[in-house]
Amino acid sequence: MINLKTKYVFFCLVVTITMIVSGYIYLIKPVPKPLSFTPITSIVELNQALKIAAQQQRPVLLDVYAEWCSPCVALTQQTFPAAKVIPQLNKFTRLKANVTANSAADIALMQYLQVIGFPSLLFWDPQGNPLPQAMISGFINADNFSHHLQRPMFSSELPLASQKTP
Repeated sequence: MINLKTKYVFFCLVVTITMIVSGYIYLIKPVPKPLSFTPITSIVELNQALKIAAQQQRPVLLDVYAEWCSPCVALTQQTFPAAKVIPQLNKFTRLKANVTANSAADIALMQYLQVIGFPSLLFWDPQGNPLPQAMISGFINADNFSHHLQRPMFSSELPLASQKTP
């Protein structure tokens, strides 16, 4: 018959082994880095960021949001940090415009961008051209957003002259 002390030692051993294995699994599991977005507060800042992105031949994503907007919060907490979305968004220059204050600069930026709802995700191609057909208004889940980001319009690869169709 096993005494109480032996049961306690066995229990501690099982707990220790479980903690070691769990810690190892946690450490080896690749965890994507959280994405950072550059804040944009004016049309001038937006145009400067777009110019830099075009020089770097990077597509641009601008998230126009308000802090009181629950779909905006869900987008930030659920869609952007999704494991399948992060590698795709790392190819983009990521910008965020917080228009919660509804200041004159916020209103001017929204009018300039023709934003009427939140969240609004606006895109530019790697050459700096706006892509109004790619705009997303409202919440989008990670699967659909990942699929959206795979569209060829976001690629910096230009077709060769020999590949163009007449």
